[in-house]
Amino acid sequence: MLLRREFANTGGASRLRISARSTDRVGGSGRLATPPFAYLYLGVMVATWAGNWPLMRLALAHTEPVVFASLRMAGSIAILAPILAVLRRPLLPVPTERLALFWVGLFQVTGFLIFSIIGLAIVAPGRAIVLAYTMPLWVVILGPGWSREVMSPSKLAGATVGFAGLIVFMNPALVDWTDLREVAGNLFLLLAAICWAIGSCLYGRRPWQSSFWAQTFWQLAVGAFTIVVPAAVLEPDWSVQWTPGFVAILAYNWIVTTALGYYLWNKVLAVMSPAVAGQVLTLTPISGFLLSTWIFGGAITLDIVAGILLIATGLVLTLRP
Repeated sequence: MLLRREFANTGGASRLRISARSTDRVGGSGRLATPPFAYLYLGVMVATWAGNWPLMRLALAHTEPVVFASLRMAGSIAILAPILAVLRRPLLPVPTERLALFWVGLFQVTGFLIFSIIGLAIVAPGRAIVLAYTMPLWVVILGPGWSREVMSPSKLAGATVGFAGLIVFMNPALVDWTDLREVAGNLFLLLAAICWAIGSCLYGRRPWQSSFWAQTFWQLAVGAFTIVVPAAVLEPDWSVQWTPGFVAILAYNWIVTTALGYYLWNKVLAVMSPAVAGQVLTLTPISGFLLSTWIFGGAITLDIVAGILLIATGLVLTLRP
């Protein structure tokens, strides 16, 4: 049975797809028998990725957004490189694929991280995670022009429902359209989702020979270089209020949402359809919104609930085969 491996970092890194032949035993229904640990891993991923958004918002009280993004990416590379070296996994993709993967990483890692962290500095984290996770809706719009994937009726229906939810979520009762800063924060988060979608579509345009980890590390390295170098030149204030809490948040991003997240997602997709796993991960923005509201406060009104439910329903439909 042909499976597609995908990766989606809600703390905000990258989405990867790798075709692989599976020889796992299937049940009488013809579907893969999914072991219980896969759902445990997914539960850990939903909880840790959803929890990262309010943590990042807390971290932004200690430094500028692009400085935090730079520290996050540099630390992730510094931790992941020796781990892969010990495991004897290749760090670089094959030479003929490096340029193409550079552009994928530029959108999926750099674009997503920069726009999302700037938006998060302005918009409440619960709202931010919902907007950033509209990526699959934009894939439906961009897909026909950027990749070879054919949009099924369920995907088109999902996009329609999801964008209806997005309109509800952006109504004047929830967004002050006279406040340019607030409007810009929401648009930055939507741009983050669009960048993620473009990267995913570019990735789906061709088959890849490089290993999963080589592709992953290369994209993270691209993100680190294209974030840290411009930030060092353009950001005048690199001051950081170093506290145990800030260091803990950085370590959480380095180890849990990056290294552990990649590992668990890879393990899940070895035994589970990416469509099913993706539907489970739609719990991430919902969980992130509820957790952020509990931590930072804020009213949960009927239009907020309606918008989130429509967006979540649209995401589930777009992830169906």
